[in-house]
Amino acid sequence: MVVRHLLVDAIHECAKRFPEVAESVVGILMELLSSSDRTSLQVATFVRAIIQEHPPLRKTLIPKLLNSLGDISSPPVMCVTLWVLGEYTTSEDAQDTFDEIVNEVGPTPFVVAEEKTEEGAEGNDTPKIVTKNVVLADGTYATQTSYTQAKTTEDADKTPKLRKMIVVHGDVFVAETLASSLTKLVMQFPVVDKPRTAKTVLIICAICKLAESGSTVSMAQRSSASDCQDRCTLCCRILLDLKTRELLKPILMEDGKKQLANYLAKIAEEQRSEEHTSELQSRQYLVCRLL
Repeated sequence: MVVRHLLVDAIHECAKRFPEVAESVVGILMELLSSSDRTSLQVATFVRAIIQEHPPLRKTLIPKLLNSLGDISSPPVMCVTLWVLGEYTTSEDAQDTFDEIVNEVGPTPFVVAEEKTEEGAEGNDTPKIVTKNVVLADGTYATQTSYTQAKTTEDADKTPKLRKMIVVHGDVFVAETLASSLTKLVMQFPVVDKPRTAKTVLIICAICKLAESGSTVSMAQRSSASDCQDRCTLCCRILLDLKTRELLKPILMEDGKKQLANYLAKIAEEQRSEEHTSELQSRQYLVCRLL
């Protein structure tokens, strides 16, 4: 895992210094988005930085990121992916991206209790002990005991991972990121699309109901439930009130990119400062050795 982490760091640095190879490198790294270790989050933030810093690559990287959506199993990686899709999808591709995300979400409302019960029932398939008499090679009888594993329904479970994160595990952070992303995509539509707008409002209402249920997985998420409801309320106002949409659209569609650009610039400045400090220390060391 450590080697993989260092490898991703090295590839990231190479992609920043040689942008012409960034597209092929990122395409390979996207295969790691489905892993469950911290490397997947590292790759997701790397892809986000490349998409922000190299606009010409967005046309090819955004579809690849969308195709990886169904394989992502880490909630933080899912949050980053949804945010990128909401921020950088063009108006020409907004409807297709919207449909793909909604397909991963599934139908509404989100019935948490029933789906958790079904998941729990699947986990009750425990190994069984089977005892039988067998005839050995010398003609004698013996008793043989073995364990048989009941067939699991995990492979047959076709529930998308995004829906599991929200409905089964009650992840508020993923849910509110989804609400924001879908709202941004609807605002990107070239013309008003009432069916997709209504679908977005239904999903947001289901998310609010989920936050009210208190079924989240951690105390931090429970304390963020009210923030989730506030964000969902704002998204609904943007979708349903034309004046609010026109007022907040520049903020919602541009401020996220500006904040990310400022963050990346600050990180780059800190790295340059560290490299300069390291170089000065090396020179001082050489001078001391010569003296």
